[in-house]
Amino acid sequence: MLDADITIINQVEDARFGRDGTATYFVRVEFLVGKHGPFIERVPKDGFTGAARDEKVNTFAREVRTA
Repeated sequence: MLDADITIINQVEDARFGRDGTATYFVRVEFLVGKHGPFIERVPKDGFTGAARDEKVNTFAREVRTA
């Protein structure tokens, strides 16, 4: 579950393509921490869960709050 001050403003599936033509798929999450942001985190698409997304975003938000 996301912390109370986090607002997700966009979430999309995206990909990066390597020089050898291989693709890496991920979910790009754009969010605010309070009034700060927007910030972007990328979560691997393979095995993506809402809990994994929330953990990554919450971890980033803790860093923003202490900076």
